[in-house]
Amino acid sequence: MTTNQEPAQGGRAFHQDLVAAAPVIWLCASTLLSLRGLWQSGWAVFGIELPPGVMGYIYASQAAGVVQVLLGLYVLGLAWRRSPRFPFWFTVWAAIAILADIGFPVASLFIGAFVPTWSPWLIAAVSIAISAWTITLVRRPRTVAVASAPAAPAGPVPVGVLILNAVLGLILGGAAGLGIGLLAGSVIVDWLDVSCFEGGCGYAAAAIGLLGLILGAVGGPIFAVLRTRRGRRA
Repeated sequence: MTTNQEPAQGGRAFHQDLVAAAPVIWLCASTLLSLRGLWQSGWAVFGIELPPGVMGYIYASQAAGVVQVLLGLYVLGLAWRRSPRFPFWFTVWAAIAILADIGFPVASLFIGAFVPTWSPWLIAAVSIAISAWTITLVRRPRTVAVASAPAAPAGPVPVGVLILNAVLGLILGGAAGLGIGLLAGSVIVDWLDVSCFEGGCGYAAAAIGLLGLILGAVGGPIFAVLRTRRGRRA
């Protein structure tokens, strides 16, 4: 083996790890975007009278977002445990996401209050393409190593794997922290009987949710890196 081959093999290994992790990365990113959509739509309907068609559209999008978030968290748990059921449930989750990406832009064409623009269609097309691509990745047959082959020593964790897991920890930790923070904020606001004058209770709950987001975004990467190193040693 020449010295010119070693960087190429390392780059190939990192590329393969990145492609293999693409479904989980997309799952985390899409779950985070769904949480952001739920946050924005919740503020949009707070104390505002909207046409019935628009309200129905928003409520339907919120219901779809809740389903995607809950199912996405379940699929992430399967990925974390390396469950053999992950490919099936990821395919179900991605198929639901594709249906939502197609259905909501089409539904908006039948609501007169919406002004047709090309940007939702472009975003939906990109999302559908990524979902379809990640479905092909999880459904791809994997090679099985020969049982008689000697096991390679564990060695240090590659830097690329640490960075990838840290990014996933950032996304998951931030999403989990935001959700827990908003839930805790709503409970605390009710418990302390914070006044809702000029949206005071909403701002208080949002501040607690933002604090949870910051704590989760800081603690998630730390936990992911420590977990990766401990698993490598095991």
